[in-house]
Amino acid sequence: MKTPLLALLASALALGAGVSTAAGPTPRTPIRPTGDCLVARQVLDWGVVDDRRLVVKSLGKRYYDIQLAHSCRDLNRRPYLTFRDGLRPTRLGSGLGYRRGTGSDPVTSDGRICGDLGDAVIPVSGVRNGLEIPCRIGNIRRIDENTFESVFGRDSRSANALLDSAPTVNPRAVSR
Repeated sequence: MKTPLLALLASALALGAGVSTAAGPTPRTPIRPTGDCLVARQVLDWGVVDDRRLVVKSLGKRYYDIQLAHSCRDLNRRPYLTFRDGLRPTRLGSGLGYRRGTGSDPVTSDGRICGDLGDAVIPVSGVRNGLEIPCRIGNIRRIDENTFESVFGRDSRSANALLDSAPTVNPRAVSR
């Protein structure tokens, strides 16, 4: 009697876990190759969709949809943005860092925002004083110019719907 009851309980838990993960946040998918990432020093323009999302334009007619990992109330309150890039993972035992062969070698950051662990948007007022709270980037992807321009002048709900339905730009497929 206990065995069928345990099997029923286990299957109910597994089903419940599957349902809860299906409605969860978008999984982190960093941009690869890193040459397609947002270069922080090349940002030309941006627009805030809501406290969890923004769109960014950079040099070379590159447009990005950035979703934050959590709500960032200062995104709408502060007039300037800066970006912080995190560490990108390296292959196991690469020997590129200070401890050869350990698999935890740090990679020198170069200002590219790819959606890796540690990448963040930091809203700042006129002068940066070090007390600003970084807003972690949950997901970043390339979008086209039309989608970027269409976000402006919309309310946040319709702008989010537009961005959710817009395809991700694959620059490698376009250039060939």
